[in-house]
Amino acid sequence: MSGAGKTAAIIGGGVIGGAWAARFLLNGWDVRLFDPDAEAERKMAEVLGNARHALPMLYETALPAEGTLSHVATIADAVTGADWIQESVPERLELKHKVFADIEAAAAANTPIGSSTSGFKPSELSEGAEHPGRIFVAHPFNPVYLLPLIEVVPGPNADLAVIGKAEELLRSVGCYPLRVRAEI
Repeated sequence: MSGAGKTAAIIGGGVIGGAWAARFLLNGWDVRLFDPDAEAERKMAEVLGNARHALPMLYETALPAEGTLSHVATIADAVTGADWIQESVPERLELKHKVFADIEAAAAANTPIGSSTSGFKPSELSEGAEHPGRIFVAHPFNPVYLLPLIEVVPGPNADLAVIGKAEELLRSVGCYPLRVRAEI
């Protein structure tokens, strides 16, 4: 699968979110980044500079043409029409619930929503969600643009078609999704 014409929405552009953005961008996807931090553009430029230097050395063939990065003003601007949504906000469950509600208000119902969390189970993340089956943990090894292994942890009520689609999309950007069979 080519990244041409694909769009990733990255919510939170810190160390992890920025690295996710770089992984998608350098594999030909367009990226819409939402991060309210006034320094988000500067921080993203630093991460992207590191990724542009390092990632091509891991491939035996040339990477596709780089996608376009857009810094957007709202979560809705980021997720509307996106093929992949990656939540990478701070590890506060109430914040994640608010972000997921904002995402669900604007995103298509079958769009995968991965969370970079390392502290919450998918069942906790999806509490109160309109479409809880599409919210899952997509926990990367860091930096995401260099280390391709991604733990994919679906919740007990996961939509397995969405999870399968998510794994296919991850493979399309050079990642190796490892499905974890149970929440831990």
